[in-house]
Amino acid sequence: MPCDECLNRREFFAKSALAAAALVVAEACGDGQIGPPTAGPLQTVPSFNVSKFPGLATVGTLVDIGFERAMIRTSATTFDGFSRICTHQGCDTDVVNNRFECPCHGSIFGKDGSVIRGPNIASPPITPLPKLAVTFDPATGTITIA
Repeated sequence: MPCDECLNRREFFAKSALAAAALVVAEACGDGQIGPPTAGPLQTVPSFNVSKFPGLATVGTLVDIGFERAMIRTSATTFDGFSRICTHQGCDTDVVNNRFECPCHGSIFGKDGSVIRGPNIASPPITPLPKLAVTFDPATGTITIA
């Protein structure tokens, strides 16, 4: 039975491939970011009360505070803040055993952000984790970290 408006096999595959390619291109566009996120939570400046993170009550304890950041209390009234984004390839490090550990390639950073061990693959030299600006209001117990 003839069909004047039917697709033949070749036309069907050509149009299907074109539709699939268009779908892949549309999906690949995403939010336009390549690598770890640099918009949204990372750009916001979190302010919080020090009591929200009990680990910050102790000098020398490294604490993951979210927002791809970690903090450590350095004295009764001072804190240091660090980015948790590995300087090798941008993976989020984990705070483990009072240091930063990168699950992607095995890099380890000290609680002061210094490099203890670089990645377990050949690559360019790795740099310390970036230190971030921190302010502390002792009257309210509020910490703001950039």
